[in-house]
Amino acid sequence: MARAIKHIKAGLLHVEVIGTIPEQEPGRRRSGRCRPTSAAQQFYNNKRSWQELELILAANYGRGDYVATFTFDDDHLPPDKDGAGKYADKFVRKLRAVRRKRGQELRYVYVVEGWHGKGEDEYFGGDGRLEDRRLHLHMVLNGCGPGDLEEIRSLWSGGGYVRIEPVDVHYYRELAKYLTKEPREFGRARPGEHTWHAGRNLRKYEVEYIEIPSDSVTLSPPPGAVDYVQFSERNPYGFADCVGARYLLFEAEEPPAYSYTKGRKRNKPNNF
Repeated sequence: MARAIKHIKAGLLHVEVIGTIPEQEPGRRRSGRCRPTSAAQQFYNNKRSWQELELILAANYGRGDYVATFTFDDDHLPPDKDGAGKYADKFVRKLRAVRRKRGQELRYVYVVEGWHGKGEDEYFGGDGRLEDRRLHLHMVLNGCGPGDLEEIRSLWSGGGYVRIEPVDVHYYRELAKYLTKEPREFGRARPGEHTWHAGRNLRKYEVEYIEIPSDSVTLSPPPGAVDYVQFSERNPYGFADCVGARYLLFEAEEPPAYSYTKGRKRNKPNNF
């Protein structure tokens, strides 16, 4: 198989991985599961889950969007995660309806949690009392305007508090790991169960393969790259993982419309 750099573009986030171009037989379909998932494969599946979520978050959310935590009071606390999911779906339906009337889009990703104790995450800080081994939701939402916060809080019917924080584009990786921490730490309730729920209108990230002549090619940051980090990881089961780099690339601002010889164009007052 040909050697290539796999370049993934998800909004501001770019990921480059050196490897081989995958070959797939035409018309071949994935066979059904015939044996239990091995520990090594389960490790890879969980890792791939948060990596996929990182790309989805980067492709759909940026500055002006939100990470919201929804909790339940004692009177509304559902008996299980399926019940909590129904509250999430009800909230999504109501928010989508009010935005549709204004011609605005709703893009969302959410997870249901209830097993971890408070204070376990070092980036997002300690969870509150209603999140300490109690069912609660984390949801990422696109923003539409200055009235978003009050509207989001007013549409929640679970009775608990709603905490809303802005999306930080420098921490897509940490956010993806945070949202998938319970399946990785405690396992999935059902084999093959998705670690998050999302709307069907999410934007897709782009994948491009750039063929390279030999293994001697190395990666280097492009002009304007921010948070450039190279990685070369190996999982605990002895199989080599990938070698690559990840970085943010912001759009360059347009230069001012003047030069040293021509000068800047100015609007003349009406009385001239």
